[in-house]
Amino acid sequence: MASFIYQSVVFALISIKYGYNYPSGAPNYACQTMTPGHGYASQACSSSYTIQSDKLQYDVNDVVRLTVNSSASFKGVLLVAKAETTGDIVGTWAVVSSTTRIVNCSTVPNTGITHNSRDLKSSVEALWYPPSTTTNTSTIIQVTIVESYSNIYVSCYNLTLTPRQTNTTASMNSTSATVASTTAATTTATSTETVTTTKSIYSVQISWTYNDGVTAVRMRMNDLKTSQWFALGLSLDQNMGEDHVFMCRHLADGSVLLDRRINPSGHSPPVSASTISNPGGTFNVTLQKVEDGTTYCEFTLSNFVTSGRRRRDIVSLSQATPYYPLIAMGDLDSSNEIMQHKSREALTQTVQLNREETIMSNLDSDDSGQKVLMKAHGIIMIFTWILLVSTGILLPRYFKAAWPGTNVCGKPIWFTVHRALMTSVPILTLIAFILILVYENGRWISRNEKREFAHSIAGIIVVVFSVIQPFMALYRCKPDAQYRFIFNHIHRIVGFIALILSIVAMFLAMFFTQFSFEKNKIWAILIAWVCWLPIIFFLFWLIEYCFKNKPSAETKTSGFYDITTENTNTSDNTYDKAQINIDRIKGVFLFIHIIVAFVLALILAIFVGKAS
Repeated sequence: MASFIYQSVVFALISIKYGYNYPSGAPNYACQTMTPGHGYASQACSSSYTIQSDKLQYDVNDVVRLTVNSSASFKGVLLVAKAETTGDIVGTWAVVSSTTRIVNCSTVPNTGITHNSRDLKSSVEALWYPPSTTTNTSTIIQVTIVESYSNIYVSCYNLTLTPRQTNTTASMNSTSATVASTTAATTTATSTETVTTTKSIYSVQISWTYNDGVTAVRMRMNDLKTSQWFALGLSLDQNMGEDHVFMCRHLADGSVLLDRRINPSGHSPPVSASTISNPGGTFNVTLQKVEDGTTYCEFTLSNFVTSGRRRRDIVSLSQATPYYPLIAMGDLDSSNEIMQHKSREALTQTVQLNREETIMSNLDSDDSGQKVLMKAHGIIMIFTWILLVSTGILLPRYFKAAWPGTNVCGKPIWFTVHRALMTSVPILTLIAFILILVYENGRWISRNEKREFAHSIAGIIVVVFSVIQPFMALYRCKPDAQYRFIFNHIHRIVGFIALILSIVAMFLAMFFTQFSFEKNKIWAILIAWVCWLPIIFFLFWLIEYCFKNKPSAETKTSGFYDITTENTNTSDNTYDKAQINIDRIKGVFLFIHIIVAFVLALILAIFVGKAS
């Protein structure tokens, strides 16, 4: 009996086909042969699968997006880039699809892409980053597809990419590798568009591994010039402020300096992490260099200690906390200190320091397209609230008796001009508000950015009040109505508050840390404006006071302007020579005011337009 059992076991063992199964992805050593080791040979190529690339040519700063599509479904995939002549594995990869993970071919990090589960898939996307130096050798994107355990396709859908020899053009190509027969695969470029550009796109790759309580971080950026910096921020809320920052600076002498900082609040420049007692973990630099046009900054984080009750603005860094990555780059000044970032990106994915992560980002060295929106917002607000509003207030207050018998659209000229100016104010203010809303991607300013937040509150009140004013005037009661005085007082108060808050908002903007207005004392222009406003009102009051005993129609009104006389024309017989002299003097001062307001607004607008 025992002999029979023994023989049965031996027979069963030799009947089982030798093979391995990798439901969580290809092993690292599979990159060379591209075979999964299931014990089955590759099937005849099928037209059910295609591989697409967004470009056929590349340079060192490019990012190539590759997509594997299937008309049916498949379980596994392996993508590896190899030099055509030598077969060496080249470039690095980043995950896009949630169904894939990184493969470290021959223990080299991020050199392949594979599946992370046996779930059925219809498509897979991934990003390939070319090596930091290019040669004339083409690159072959090798693909292995596992449809099922026994149905495997090896080298059926390979795609050839060629290095571009010039960096002055960027080519965007949509390519498709499809099987023409059961034995061969072809790659076809379906469209090509060449666009000449002078912008620089900087490729940033940040990855880390975790082992035994130590997080080893590798930061890499292509073509970072001297006197430039790039940084990784770890944020709890995708907004700047209360963040942990790791900054890599390419100094003016060509050396590289990596340090750890914290961003205390909003747009405030990051400061050394040593300013808080426990920033979280021990920071050790392991590599900082430039090689073949690529800047490398590497460090480790270890010895994390659980902090007690929070007693500081910055929460200690933790390996177990999910963070939003913030990537930014900018210039250094003559003393190698950082200046305002030129480009930034807040990623939507969260990362943790206690697991393997890879972050990819392409930063545009020139984000002037977005900054134009912010500058346009400032310039429109400056001209609207310095020039138009002030002039619109002076006209009804001091010019009701001027230009007698002269009507425009059936109304006295002062009222027509006043109405035109004050109707344009809410329109321009709303346009400026929409521009800054688009610039901020629809997000409200964080309370951590104290000056910016205060500016936004003052600004939104100004927007609301400017919109309310014309509607109040539109639905006001008749001039001889009993309660007309209520409208008059509310109309004045709302307008006065909006004017004051517009000045407050502009002053706050002068002290934003992302601008150099404070250092260059641009705020002095606003001081001049604030001083001019009471001066011009005093001068007009003085003119009226000096001629208060002269008979004129204007003396019929007193105090702040009253719109009850909006339909009244001054008769010619009351418009004597004395009144003519008064109006001439007032006209001169109105002209002076318009010139002063325009010049001050223009100077401010020029500084805003030139702001970096």
